Amino acid sequence: MPRILAVANQKGGVGKTTTSVNLAAGLAGAGKRVLLIDLDPQGNATMGSGIDKRGLERSVYQVLLGLTTVQSVRQQSESGGYDLVPANRELAGAEIEMVDLDNRETRLKSALGTIAAEYDFILLDCPPALNLLTLTVWSRPMR
Repeated sequence: MPRILAVANQKGGVGKTTTSVNLAAGLAGAGKRVLLIDLDPQGNATMGSGIDKRGLERSVYQVLLGLTTVQSVRQQSESGGYDLVPANRELAGAEIEMVDLDNRETRLKSALGTIAAEYDFILLDCPPALNLLTLTVWSRPMR
């Protein structure tokens, strides 16, 4: 099973995304299999990974709502050498849309369970808030 690291802080502008993107690239450069998940609606980890968030057809938003699989959303960061589950501003509405969904706190965990064995590290770039998107990261570890 991979090591799962969440980069989280309720304050914005403290280096969460910079840390996440550089850690992903550094681990990939050291030969590790890395997946970075952008959970911030600003999509800066997506852009920092060399993927244009404005052109996304699918993102982590659709994964959390159960509309698609994480396999169909992940992309390769050519510049960083790691895989990415991208985000864009659509993600801002996910919290409201997830309120009435079953197992909303464990949807990310369930989605990652299908691909976890493919990675040595899974990094989660969290939004600058303590909200449902951040809470999905704190569900019990995968087994």
